[in-house]
Amino acid sequence: MGYASPLPPFLTRFRLIALSAVLLTPAAAGGQAVPRTDTPRGGTLRVTFEPVITTWDYEFTPQGRLPIGASLPATVFVRQEQRVTPLQLEYGITNRIAIGFKAPLVRVNSRQSYNVDTAGNVDSAGLALDTLLNDTTYAYGSLSPTPRNLHYFAGDMEAQAKYRFFETESYAISGTFLVRLPTGHQDSPNNLFDIPTGDHQTDFEIQVAQELTLFHRLWLNASVRLANQRPGTRDMRIGPQPGKEGLLKFKSRSELLLPHAALAKLNWDPGDYVALDLAPLYRFSKFFAAGFTAGYYAKQSDHYNYRSAQDSIAVTTHMGGTPLAADLLDSGTSVRRWRLGVALTYMGPDVEGSASFEQTVSASAGERVPAATVFRIVMRLSRWPF
Repeated sequence: MGYASPLPPFLTRFRLIALSAVLLTPAAAGGQAVPRTDTPRGGTLRVTFEPVITTWDYEFTPQGRLPIGASLPATVFVRQEQRVTPLQLEYGITNRIAIGFKAPLVRVNSRQSYNVDTAGNVDSAGLALDTLLNDTTYAYGSLSPTPRNLHYFAGDMEAQAKYRFFETESYAISGTFLVRLPTGHQDSPNNLFDIPTGDHQTDFEIQVAQELTLFHRLWLNASVRLANQRPGTRDMRIGPQPGKEGLLKFKSRSELLLPHAALAKLNWDPGDYVALDLAPLYRFSKFFAAGFTAGYYAKQSDHYNYRSAQDSIAVTTHMGGTPLAADLLDSGTSVRRWRLGVALTYMGPDVEGSASFEQTVSASAGERVPAATVFRIVMRLSRWPF
């Protein structure tokens, strides 16, 4: 969509920031709270800069909404943060067909500390937990913030093709085929609170987005994403069967502490997922709109198995003769969650900007789901490359 009117004066700085991002950032990212249906005009290169900050110190568990690390035998304080800074390149083959690429840079930071007594020293329960974590049985190491040299990593890169197959003055719909590449890294099984930058396995995703404008003011954005997550491998500590006596007290999948001897590289088939996003916005003018967002995400259960019989025998040997089935990890890996938020959007002739703030308000899952706060800023700039 384009208008003949020039940009308002207050957006001069915004345009310079967006152009600076284009010149200085060597990579690629996507839309806003809900993906847009439009594509770059034929022969036009569109650059989208979309930093996303996600923070959480609570999580949804089978026992309800609890602080991170609540199942540990001592009080700890944990705050997680993930900042994704992607820049997406999209090139219009025609006015309706575009191809794109995204390569995110991810900053992770996990702040961890023990509870202290009135004198400011780690309390006795915290000292006991520290001893437990450093014991060779578990070998997690003491709780500490993410080291500075481990803050930044690449995320999972994406390549996509998009087709806007229908458009009228008040309605548009598009379809996108996306391939997500295994370039990020998974969380470490030897760090209790490590944060992944990606799944490090291949995804195929289909996105359908639509926009409906009513009364020239009400802008209804909606999208559906369906993904097939391809099998990969993953290093995991396998939990003993719940309810049966094992070598150690921490047996349940819901517990954080699992023995280092149960570590193995496993075949991993992550569950497919579906995501629905809505963003009804009210247009106060040709350039500016505001409204709320709602997002639903559901993922099927993951499936694990040993890569070979020798791997199974090795784990049994390390566990002192206690056999562990890899599919013990399957239980409780399905996820369902809801997010609600607000969004603001500016859209001009060649420059667009939006911001959204979202919060995970509920989740039903057998594993931990972050009670996350998500803040997203989008800046888009379109230019003729030649």
